[in-house]
Amino acid sequence: MSEQEELQQALRVVRGNPTEAELATVIAVLNAAINDAESADARAPKQFRSTWGRSTAILRGSLAPGFGQWSASSRPGLD
Repeated sequence: MSEQEELQQALRVVRGNPTEAELATVIAVLNAAINDAESADARAPKQFRSTWGRSTAILRGSLAPGFGQWSASSRPGLD
């Protein structure tokens, strides 16, 4: 697929009759916005997630509230 066909599929004039200069302006503004967004993503520092509590979800069982559950929580099969 050629670049012009891809552009025709991506952009569509819904109303009005824009000139070629107006369409070129819209395309230039969209390209600038895309380039700015991509460069901002590249410049943004990576947010590292702490792995300190990563395994707690694996180790902790479900909580079952009720009478005697505190003592039964340490004995398997009684909850």
